[in-house]
Amino acid sequence: MDQDNTATPDELQQAINSITNPGGTTSDPVADLTAAADTSTVDLGTPPAPEVPDLGGLTTPPMPEPVAAPEETETPAAPVAPALVEEAPVAAPTTAPATAPATSGDADLDRVKSAALSDLKPIVDKIEATPDKKFKIYKEIIESTNDKTCIEPAYNIAKTLTDEQAKADALLYIVEEIDKLGGAAA
Repeated sequence: MDQDNTATPDELQQAINSITNPGGTTSDPVADLTAAADTSTVDLGTPPAPEVPDLGGLTTPPMPEPVAAPEETETPAAPVAPALVEEAPVAAPTTAPATAPATSGDADLDRVKSAALSDLKPIVDKIEATPDKKFKIYKEIIESTNDKTCIEPAYNIAKTLTDEQAKADALLYIVEEIDKLGGAAA
């Protein structure tokens, strides 16, 4: 190189060649660059340890060991399209059949629940409770026993609800239960 720190393109190319091909240079700089680019791994060596300044007797925690870069693997000649993954259809949520009462999984508890709801059914109208609470009682009886005879009293209670959202939800529930139980209430 010249002493005035200017280099000719040939000198720059020779410097690049000497870095990329330490064993010697070839007469074709493009071939040298292509050969250097075709290598599948590059040894970067171990980086030098950073200098630690003197802190006047203070100790510093030890520096972590450098982590070696993972080896590169050979890349395919042509890009490979990703495989298309067919998504499985989402199954519709299942509901219990209309004839199956709601169960807790414990036969003794289910028997007691069924008996309690049967005993409660004739006295729901006599209970001192809000219309909302009475509707919830009828709803529980309908869901647990599929008793069609409770749909009409539940409808009558639903009509008296003052909260418009609760009333709409209750009336929609009555319609859905009639559809589920397969016909008009007895």
